[in-house]
Amino acid sequence: MLKQWKAAWKWNPRWENATIEGLMRGLTDIHVENRVQAIITCATAVLERPRRDVEDNAFEKASTIQDVPEELQPLLMDTLKDLNAHVRMAAAVCHYAIGMQNDEAQAIMKKALACGNAADSWAAAQCLAMESIASIEVVKRILSQMFAKKDDATEKQACLLLMKLSEQTGLVHSLLASELNSCQWKDRILACRALSCIHGCVSQDLKNKLAQLMWTDWNSEVRQAAAQALGRLNRVALLSTNSCIFPFQVLKCLLKVMQTDPHWKIKAFAIRALGQIGQVSPQIKDLLLWAIHYEEKPDVRREACHSIVTLQLQDESVRAALLERLILEPNEMNLLLLLSQKDLVIQKLLKLEEITERMWQEASRIYRAKEESSDRRDLMDVLITVLEFTFSGNPCG
Repeated sequence: MLKQWKAAWKWNPRWENATIEGLMRGLTDIHVENRVQAIITCATAVLERPRRDVEDNAFEKASTIQDVPEELQPLLMDTLKDLNAHVRMAAAVCHYAIGMQNDEAQAIMKKALACGNAADSWAAAQCLAMESIASIEVVKRILSQMFAKKDDATEKQACLLLMKLSEQTGLVHSLLASELNSCQWKDRILACRALSCIHGCVSQDLKNKLAQLMWTDWNSEVRQAAAQALGRLNRVALLSTNSCIFPFQVLKCLLKVMQTDPHWKIKAFAIRALGQIGQVSPQIKDLLLWAIHYEEKPDVRREACHSIVTLQLQDESVRAALLERLILEPNEMNLLLLLSQKDLVIQKLLKLEEITERMWQEASRIYRAKEESSDRRDLMDVLITVLEFTFSGNPCG
């Protein structure tokens, strides 16, 4: 917070060369710039100065206020009552940064939040949020900063503050839910990511809205963010029979996404959800087998394998499909997944090894007998028998 506020006002104090006497003169200087410079130098020195690793527990109990020399403490307190508003704001920022906040500093921050400029109001919102003041003004200012900047650092800081405030008020959920209807797809993504971080009770309407975005939003990144938000919030119950959405409608939407969505990650999420629902039908089985055979992305084929295992599909058509995929699968991770289903393939692999050994014995016998034409035909018959056995599973004659 202090670093951002200094950068906004272009303050860059050099605390390494500062002395107590120089700071005392600066805090009482008649020029506003010098007073602000001294205040910010004090705060920066407390936060950035190197600290010794003290092993003795007797010396580890020093409080935060002792980081500020005793000579400077009353002067810093006086700056909270300075006639200049910028000096008062700098003093409040300093007190919050070094852990010396009080009622006067809080009053200054509330005023800055209500009528201050962008830098002051953002600093005030952060300070008040850290004090767990969950007013609508604080929440709105944090959200406006996050949606205006759209950078990783601001988003991370805003989500940490919203996480703290969401434990005390439902305002965070309500205001983020309204952003899910934004006409800007990037705002919808930010809202989904923020919802996946916050605490508190999530309403059924909000869950339904996230589900709607996951299935119907025109932007693939929004659909992915909504699906991740539902997953991280552990809202899998949304896809169960206890949901207010009928299971038939859920399955219909997931099957449609699985077949038609152009983004492979969305397909993978839909296939995973089908496995988590636990309902089995011929259509679901056929689509999972189709995905194993024809989906281009290995991650989608892998999710289809996981769902087959989760749904315990073990009939002959599934086994045949897995065996065929075992031979044709180019992706090593998927190959390991298929091989791990040993109950489905180990018996046929043992039979294949046995018939291969018999083939080599028969080939050796034919060559030793030096039968040219007829024995070569016998060898071809053996090879054909092996291939038929491999793909049909019927015993050889």
